[in-house]
Amino acid sequence: MKKLITFALSLLLFSCAKETTPEYTIISGKMTHTENGKFAIRGNSFQKEISVKEDGTFTDTLQLGYNGTYEIGRQNIYLHKGKNLSLEADYEKLNDITFTGDLAAENNYIAKKGKLQEEIIGSDAKTLFSLEETNYLAKIDELAKKRNKLLEGSTFTVSDFKDREAKNLNYHKEYLLKIYPDYHGVFTGNENFKVSENYPKTKDAIDFDNAADFDFSTSYRQLVLANFDDETQKEAKENGDFHDAMIAKIKALKNQNIKNALAETFSYEVSLSNQKMESFYKSLLSISTNDNFKKDLTEKYNKLKKLTKGNPSPKFNYENIKGGTTSLDDLKGKFVYIDVWATWCGPCMEELPFMIAIEKKYHEKNIAFVSISVDEKSDSEKWKKVVTQREMQGIQLHADNAFRSQFVEEYAIDGIPRFILIDPNGNIVSGDAPRPSEEQLIKLFTELGI
Repeated sequence: MKKLITFALSLLLFSCAKETTPEYTIISGKMTHTENGKFAIRGNSFQKEISVKEDGTFTDTLQLGYNGTYEIGRQNIYLHKGKNLSLEADYEKLNDITFTGDLAAENNYIAKKGKLQEEIIGSDAKTLFSLEETNYLAKIDELAKKRNKLLEGSTFTVSDFKDREAKNLNYHKEYLLKIYPDYHGVFTGNENFKVSENYPKTKDAIDFDNAADFDFSTSYRQLVLANFDDETQKEAKENGDFHDAMIAKIKALKNQNIKNALAETFSYEVSLSNQKMESFYKSLLSISTNDNFKKDLTEKYNKLKKLTKGNPSPKFNYENIKGGTTSLDDLKGKFVYIDVWATWCGPCMEELPFMIAIEKKYHEKNIAFVSISVDEKSDSEKWKKVVTQREMQGIQLHADNAFRSQFVEEYAIDGIPRFILIDPNGNIVSGDAPRPSEEQLIKLFTELGI
């Protein structure tokens, strides 16, 4: 009996020690030109803010939830429990990032892959997706062949990295094939565009509830989100409410990481335009296990409850493309219709022709049309170029801190485009107004006597 007790005790102690000794990852290096001396590492249900010293150097300890892909800005990095990584970069030029440490081989490969992709298909979405079908497929095939060659010629320290990356490359090609029809239609203005009968079909055998692939592959995540949205839209048309269909489909998934990611992605539906905002908010809270997300969602929900018709609107005072700044107070005495947008946002670009047309129609009326770009400050020239090339009218403003700008945060904006209508006294008419492309907007203007 004594031996059994001793053996059982040793198992208990071993088990306790194993559970309370997590594997930490140390990340260090130098990051210059950060915002307020900080940058963030983000992943699935993961976010860590890293502080840098005056000279840009930093060291921090991470307790990762999984081995796989994380992001710094828009740059993917690979992190692995118990393996350390050092990096050096300019935050404004993350495509030139270099790595040393345990995971140098994996991350330098990712950096090379990113440069190869930009070299072949460029960084401008409009140029890529405006290509005719034959030329687009040729570009995608060229990219796939050269990336596979890069992968085959690379060696890694993590044993399963190459196999998982091979799947990731296939997922990326599948994703590019899937989104081309819609994106081509948007960027060419051809809403009725259809691909040819010979266009490659996306694979039906993809498992959209694969935890390991979701952690490793951003392309797989994008495929999951795109497929989920397609299936939800289809089910809603057949059986009724979109939001009810969405919640039911999320709950039916097996993997909690994917559930958390979908809850976070579709949290933009906690909005003033959603008549079921309260019940949808409570459903997302019940689905997610991410405490930080639930805290942020609750803060957003509480902000939205204050943005009801008749309440004073949050204010802005932003850079005007014509020089100086323009504030909401400058426009007092007029209705103000605001478009919150960005140059990288496809749906935003799709609304621009309608915004231009409606501004022209109401140009002599008692209403100001204001476009507020939430592009990063580093993309200021790109913003100016789009405004000029598209001959955008109205008042063109650039928010001072992208999505972190006070006006944007006070309106709880986490998805764009977002349209807002304010009355001549500076009070809210609608915190989530109809889009310029929607007939309801003209109806609303008529009801208000504009």
